[in-house]
Formats: sequence, structure tokens, C-alpha cells
Amino acid sequence: MLTRANDLTLTTTSDAVVAAVDGLEAALLRYGRDVADYLASPAVGSDSAYALAAHAAIHLLALTAEGRARALPIVAAAGELAAGATEHEQMFVAAIAAWAQGNLRGAMARHMIIAERWPRDLLSAKILHFHQINTGEFAAMLASLRPIVAAQPDNHFVHGMHAFALEQCGDAAGAERAGRHAAALGCDPWAHHAVAHVLDTAGRFADGRAWLAGKADEWADCSSFMFTHNWWHAALFEIALDEPDAALAMFDSRVWGVRRDSVQDQLNAVSLLARLELVGVDVGGRWMDVAPHLARRVDDRANPFADLHFAYGLARAGDDAALARLIDGLGRGDPAVAKAAEGMIAHARRRYGRAASALKAVADVAIGFGGSHTQRRLIDLVAADAAARATDWGRVIAGPWRRRAPVAEATRRCAG
Repeated sequence: MLTRANDLTLTTTSDAVVAAVDGLEAALLRYGRDVADYLASPAVGSDSAYALAAHAAIHLLALTAEGRARALPIVAAAGELAAGATEHEQMFVAAIAAWAQGNLRGAMARHMIIAERWPRDLLSAKILHFHQINTGEFAAMLASLRPIVAAQPDNHFVHGMHAFALEQCGDAAGAERAGRHAAALGCDPWAHHAVAHVLDTAGRFADGRAWLAGKADEWADCSSFMFTHNWWHAALFEIALDEPDAALAMFDSRVWGVRRDSVQDQLNAVSLLARLELVGVDVGGRWMDVAPHLARRVDDRANPFADLHFAYGLARAGDDAALARLIDGLGRGDPAVAKAAEGMIAHARRRYGRAASALKAVADVAIGFGGSHTQRRLIDLVAADAAARATDWGRVIAGPWRRRAPVAEATRRCAG
């Protein structure tokens, strides 16, 4: 057994494996492009159960069927080694195994135990953070970070995650303090992102534009997701400041085309194109450029939030064959997700009455679809636009576009 940089034990005799696992944790925390370096490291062929589970997690983070298929045999190998590992490592392996098997609740429960008992494991904490965003579990996110903040008060990545959780739970002042503190301590693109959320929710759009412009140079080495997602936020500020042409330029140069096969990049692209159209921008043939990449993902069933974006983008592009496969899969799953997809598709096809009715029916459960409240606001915007057009009120998108998440919504998100 050897000791990692975080003072936790790794069951291995190889210093190179320890270095690889530590490197992966650091790369995930800063959303670095070097996450993929782990796949060529000694860790992936090692006798460390934790290292193998981390390898599987990289594939699962892709949110694709191919990623799950690659992860399953790796998880099985990790499970065989887990008997000789520490209790902490066994818990981590069990969490990744539950994820690979589609049991997100089981995975999150195990990561929560790690957060409480081994709060220096930030690889586990970051994966838990990912799951909680994808399930709307923001009260649990905030709770899971309390022991981690207490154990690592000088770690800027911890403060960046804490800032995001605070913002999602309605504590804007606390989130801004934590996010700015994290950014002052070190390069932390997730902290930049958390502060952007605060400024967006508060309607401080000019401040948000300036904040992200001042941090953009620090994203050069980020993974495509963090790079494109922070630029997505920058584009939202441009739309809110009545500069949609600037937002469209950001779509072309910073949001779409960095890595077209990335699910997260695809979601950013769909969301930004939809929001641009909602404020009257002609996006030209861009839907047709995005749609073929969405079509490859319709059978993945990664999460409801992704499926709703796929539905909207495919409907706008008119790819009826791919859309039919997606609808068929959703029809065999959660009825609320299927109803939401019906609403998104109807709006994309300009059937506003049907869209308004379907989206109204799922308004109270949309938080469970996943995504941050800023991301889910797209559903609110589409619903408001559909309702306005269905009743001949005309486009009133300026109203819902500038509507901030109310305190009551934040309280509901983090009740308990």
C-alpha cells in the first residue's frame, strides 16, 4: 500500500500508479484536457481496484452507450481486486459499479459515504457532483460538500464546487464569495462558472460579461466541455445584453466545433441555438450541422436532460428517423420525460398549443430531469414562448428571458 498526495491509501506497489491516480484527480478538478492521459497510464493495467474503477469512470463520464460498454468489464475487473483493498477503495469501486449498472441512486449513496468518511477524496467528490447535477439533487450536493470544505479549507477546487452548490440552493451571496475566493486562490474554471451563475441569476449581465472575459485566458487547457460551457454562459450574457450577433459569433467560434462528438458540447450547442431563435435570430443552417451528431446519441439514454436537447435539435433539423427512435425509447421510460419531450418537439415544429400544454404538465417535476437551473431555464423559455404564441399574445420572450430563478424555486430545489 502506498500513500497518495491527498494522504489516502492506494492498494498498489507502484509509485507510477499513485502518480497517475493523483494526476487524474487533478485533471478532473480543473477540467483539463489531460484527463485522457490516464488511459495510457500504468494505472489502467494495474492491480489497483481503485485505479481500475477510476478508469471505468472516465468512460462513463462520456454519457454514451459506448462508454458504458467499455466501462463494464473494467468495473468487473476492479470488483475482483476489491477484496484486497481498503474499505474506502471498496466503497469507491462499488459506487462506480452501481453507476455502470445504471443505479445512480446507489452510486450517489456510496459517494456520499466517502464524502463523510474520507472527505479528502476529491475524485469521488467530483463524480458525485456530476451525478447530483444530472439528477437535480442540489440539497444533497450542498450537504455532501460540508465535510469536504471542513477537511480542506485551503483547496480552491473545494470552494469552487461549494460555490456552485450554494448558488443552486439560492445562497447567491455565499456562492459569489466562495467562487471569487476560489478563483483568487488558483486557476479554477468551475469557480468561474459558479460566479457566472450568480451574476446571471441576479440579472447582473454586464458584470457577468466582464467576469468571464477576464477569466477566459485560463480556459485554454480545459476539456471541450468546460471550455464550451463557459463560453456558452458568456453567450447568454450577450443575449441578455441585447447583443445576439455577438452570441452567434461565440457559437461559431467557441461553443460548437471544438469537439462535435462530445455530448456536453452538443447540449451547449442545442441550447444556445434555441435561445438565439427565441429572441428572433436567424441561425441559418446550423441545426443541420448539429443534428447528425445528435442522431448518433438517441439510443444512449444517458439522462433526461440530454434527451430533451436531442429531441429539440433533431426536430428543428427535421431528422424524423432519428427522432422516431428517440421518441420510441422515451415512451418506454419515464412518462414525465416523454411528456416534456413531446412539448419540446412540438415547439420545435411550431405547434405551440400542444407545446404549451405538454410543458405545463411537467413544470413541477422538471428539476428531476437534471441540469442547473440556468440550463433548465430553456424549458421555461420554450414553454413561455409556446404559451404566448398559442394565445396570440405575440412573442413575449423578453419577459421570461430576464426572469431570474425566484427564492421559492431555490428553496424547493434544496428542501430538506
